[in-house]
Amino acid sequence: MKVSVLVPIYGVEQYIAQCAESLFCQTYEDIEYLFVDDCTPDKSISILSEVSARYPHRQQQMQIIHHEKNKGLGAARLTALQSATGDYVMHVDSDDELPLDAVKLLAEKAQETKSDIIDGGYAMMCQGKITERHEPYQGSKESFLKLMLCQNIVLSMVWGRLYRRTLYTDYQVFPVPGIDYAEDLGLVPRLYFHASRACVKEVVYHYRDDNATSYTNVTMSEKAKQSFLKANALVFDFYQKHDQQGTYRFPLEIGYASMLRTARRNDISKEQVDAECQFCPRFLVTRLLAKTMRSRIPLAVCSFFYRSLRKMYAIRVCCPS
Repeated sequence: MKVSVLVPIYGVEQYIAQCAESLFCQTYEDIEYLFVDDCTPDKSISILSEVSARYPHRQQQMQIIHHEKNKGLGAARLTALQSATGDYVMHVDSDDELPLDAVKLLAEKAQETKSDIIDGGYAMMCQGKITERHEPYQGSKESFLKLMLCQNIVLSMVWGRLYRRTLYTDYQVFPVPGIDYAEDLGLVPRLYFHASRACVKEVVYHYRDDNATSYTNVTMSEKAKQSFLKANALVFDFYQKHDQQGTYRFPLEIGYASMLRTARRNDISKEQVDAECQFCPRFLVTRLLAKTMRSRIPLAVCSFFYRSLRKMYAIRVCCPS
């Protein structure tokens, strides 16, 4: 079973050597490595080539795809995905690392369960040292997805998982060029809607928490604000179209409140929100919460009500009576 490892590259000369070594040292053999050079302005590509030369048995398995102009993270992920030929794909950010057995553990679980998405544990990494370890959520796919749609409970990050490649093509769910900030928030919940899920408890991903230039560590620019809103709108529109039974409607509306909360924190205007997201909560409590978020009530008060509702719902999902 072939696994395609997809790696977008931009501005990571400080980290790409460690990332590439962790990929080429994997104990699983049937791997295809696809690196997308999104017109990186530094030495990332030459460093990658130097590292790959030390792993001759992997060089035939790797390809570097060059964009003619910088297109952003969403487009780079799409380019890698469109070039992939593996049975499963794994997204890796070029400043992060994989433990040696990561692909092997995930691939063996995929072969065992035939599931569409295989989750694993992840660890936070700072200055080369592991600081925190997190196991994957062990409940059902439905409860997992409900918690994901609430936002800020379980991760919607694209990394740390195997995805059946045909999951994208069969349901026409792809990364969207131009959605770079929060691009995984706009992608992963849509994939999970159609997917079966399995997981391994072991840590299969080391997420770097000390890269000050990463998308998660920079202040939102105007472009990032627009991307954030578009990513949320993508999910809201998708679930309104596909979730005909309303299974995920309530957590989706909690997620909408979360989006409004983030918008207020980052000075995103109501006009900007409304221009990108035509979404109206149906439940009384979420309507009131959304109205509160859009009012002049202090954000700390709004956040308290949001966290309380989210916590009560999460308890109900995880411990149904």
